[in-house]
Amino acid sequence: MQFTIGDTEEGCDFLGARYVVKGAFFPLLRTPHALRRYFGSNRVPDFPPKNYLAQTESMAEERRLLLQEYLQKVGEDPVISASEIFTTLLKKAQQETFKIHPRAILLEILLADGTKLLINTHTCDSAERMLAIAAQEIELSRQFLEYFALYLICEHPNGGYSVLKKLNAFELPFVSLWSLQNENSRIMIRKSYLDPLKDRILMGSIAGVLLLYSQAKYELERGWVRPTPDQYRKLKAFQEADKKRELLELMEEVKFYGYLQFEDCTCDYPEPNCPVTVRVGNYEINCCIQLPNNHIKETSFKVNRIRCWRISVQIPLQEEMKPKPELSFEYQDSQDSWQWVTICMHQAFLLGRCIKEISIHKPKLAGNHAEMQLESVAPRF
Repeated sequence: MQFTIGDTEEGCDFLGARYVVKGAFFPLLRTPHALRRYFGSNRVPDFPPKNYLAQTESMAEERRLLLQEYLQKVGEDPVISASEIFTTLLKKAQQETFKIHPRAILLEILLADGTKLLINTHTCDSAERMLAIAAQEIELSRQFLEYFALYLICEHPNGGYSVLKKLNAFELPFVSLWSLQNENSRIMIRKSYLDPLKDRILMGSIAGVLLLYSQAKYELERGWVRPTPDQYRKLKAFQEADKKRELLELMEEVKFYGYLQFEDCTCDYPEPNCPVTVRVGNYEINCCIQLPNNHIKETSFKVNRIRCWRISVQIPLQEEMKPKPELSFEYQDSQDSWQWVTICMHQAFLLGRCIKEISIHKPKLAGNHAEMQLESVAPRF
């Protein structure tokens, strides 16, 4: 998970001293002693020291980075992040930050092919709770809930969409939508995994097949997958005959099925500022790179050859410009030499999460699981 502390807010710590914090996690930062009491000092990192005197702007910025680092370390601990006390504090932080009052609502959730599902829920229901409500609406058994998740997506005028992020179980989908203030943002239910072989577990469920089929149909129609001419002919025949299981079984053999495709972006491999289409799946980052001579070079970066990665956010000089996230990873090539590859994309945090999830399940060739670092980079002059 990724924590970002943004706007300044003056607060009061648990000892009653006033100090400046920033962002949506003030309720959590206000009670660090609670985490230590439950999990002990060996598991919970030291809370950043406080400045009890008036802070300058640079001091406040330094403290923001320290608090952000503290939250990141706490959130990456698998025991703490899965605990009820931690998730409760995070839910409370979201409610207090955006001043969301509990009330009943009718929320629209999309299937991957755009089919709309309306559920009765509440503004303060978590993603985990809303997923369970949606599953009940389509009669998906609770035993299959772990194979799906709610995602925040942005619809495009051409009928397509971009996946912005995978919502954590404790996140409040209503708050995520409201905070974006974007009429094109939606909540969507999609597969939670990148291994297409797991589809077979769901083949015995009518609702599971429906969800898999909606996603496979979209990926086929939007060109996210690359079937051969013969595969494409058979897939379209299955689709016209409404043979969902047969289509899904054949899709397992199609190139890029089960991958998540990102918006077009740029990378510095093999040359700076090369346009690239990025897909993640099958334990790899697949890049179709447009070279300066307009030739397309397809390169596969195996996740088990990534030693670590970092996400940097370039702060623009002009306030009206949006920050530019970059994901860089250190990669071991076939000659066993190491090099850094940087991809400039606004979906950098989503890509980082995909790498993290894959690296947990795939044995690495070099060292332990890949580790993530975060950086905020000052404006470039």
